Amino acid sequence: MRSIFIKKSALLLSTLLMTSACYAAVDHEEGGYAGTTDQGHDAVVYNFLKHFNYEQYYYSYKHQWSTNNNNRVDAMDFAIFGGHGNRWLIAGLDGSVDLSTAGSSSNKGYGDLDAEFIAFESCYVVPSPIEVADWYSNWTKAGGVFDGLHQAVGFHTVSWQSTDQNVSDYFGSRVASGAAVWQAWFDAINTKGRSDEHGSAVMYPPADGDTYASFVADPAIGHTNLRVWYQY
Repeated sequence: MRSIFIKKSALLLSTLLMTSACYAAVDHEEGGYAGTTDQGHDAVVYNFLKHFNYEQYYYSYKHQWSTNNNNRVDAMDFAIFGGHGNRWLIAGLDGSVDLSTAGSSSNKGYGDLDAEFIAFESCYVVPSPIEVADWYSNWTKAGGVFDGLHQAVGFHTVSWQSTDQNVSDYFGSRVASGAAVWQAWFDAINTKGRSDEHGSAVMYPPADGDTYASFVADPAIGHTNLRVWYQY
């Protein structure tokens, strides 16, 4: 089953506010990874992490997302990347990571160990059906990263560092207070982002309503069941 849902971002705020009122603050294990040392990506990452008692805060290297992900990204419940990107691609200090093959090692993808949620504060990393009809298979094909991951949120458009420090700050505060994850992401972009920034979120469908305080059981490794929500 592969489902596509389109939602205008302006309609999400009332749902988000009703959802967030039901939960107390939450903090599990968080990791942040900045793609550059001198372009503000570290501040983007930190502005999310500061809302938690975070465990990891690193500059981004390929091994963290591939061969060593069980000690980095997948050792965290929530991981956030700030840096340059493209479709299913993020760029760190030693080169780019192709998320469609990052799970090809014996460590598999993300979620087979611990990760539930990943946010990409980067241009284009989470494509929507507007850009590509096949928005789903690179996430779940052999070597893809959705091996138990609940949600991956990002942009299907450009992402601007000039505003994204504020987006990640607002997003972190909403997630920590118990708001539903992908709705909090869209709300943060609505509130703090530029008009040409549009969020997207890919998820295992039963995890659609997940908050950081309360989420469903992990999907089976190797599943191909995804849903996408995106702003336009």
